[in-house]
Amino acid sequence: MRRFETLKRAEKERILEKLKEQFGITNLPYLLVKQGREKIRAFSGSLSREELEKLGENVNVDTVGIYLLKEENELRLSHDGASLLQNQITKNILELSSEQADEWLRGHDLFINSEIRGLIVLKYKDLVIGCGKSSGERITNFVPKERRIRS
Repeated sequence: MRRFETLKRAEKERILEKLKEQFGITNLPYLLVKQGREKIRAFSGSLSREELEKLGENVNVDTVGIYLLKEENELRLSHDGASLLQNQITKNILELSSEQADEWLRGHDLFINSEIRGLIVLKYKDLVIGCGKSSGERITNFVPKERRIRS
């Protein structure tokens, strides 16, 4: 039973085009692996696509690579994915103050008026601290519970 599938070139190019449109990302030097219906992981190990698929067929492998993004209507970068690609992100970035970053990392939604709508990347100084969804007035928090600062 296969738990993942490697994405073909056309599918990877489609995802890269969406990432370019949303965040300005132009390069994904990873093998992309789809897990379930929505999650896409990035694999940069020494195994080829064929070797990885053969391994998945013969061994019970749960996960491969780092969780990169979730494919919904838009592409939502994971916490690790946003950090991994932070040097390429040039669009839909919102700079936060120290107080706002603290609230965000505690798992709270932010109430900020912003011209940016949809999925955005949040930064504090030079550090990407996550991805959220902006309605223009509220930014929904997607920081995983296990990564939040506890009060």
